[in-house]
Amino acid sequence: MKIDRINNRPMNKETYALRTTVINLIREALNGGAKLPWIGVRIGTQTSNHKNVLGCAVMQGNKLWITEDAINLGTDALRNIVFHEIAHAVFGTQHDESCPLMSAELGTILNKEDCLKHLLKYQQ
Repeated sequence: MKIDRINNRPMNKETYALRTTVINLIREALNGGAKLPWIGVRIGTQTSNHKNVLGCAVMQGNKLWITEDAINLGTDALRNIVFHEIAHAVFGTQHDESCPLMSAELGTILNKEDCLKHLLKYQQ
């Protein structure tokens, strides 16, 4: 899996631990009622032309990338980013500036319950 905005980290013990952090948030969405297929997850760093990217996904392609910078923002911010990318990767959801989860830029950090509530409305 490759994408032009994020360079994949090589898989090693550290990358595996970061990837597990993201996968645990995907499991959180599943446990909260999201109907999700297998989702490919890669961890990486932004390319020089895309320094502000925190995550990206293949629309309805069940693949997402999360940056180390996103992980370093903490669990609540990371949940917002991962759930946002799940909505792209699984449901094909476009950016929507009226929705705090699907805004093109990370703004207000939603709590766990609100993240899940917004994600679930896109699976219908």
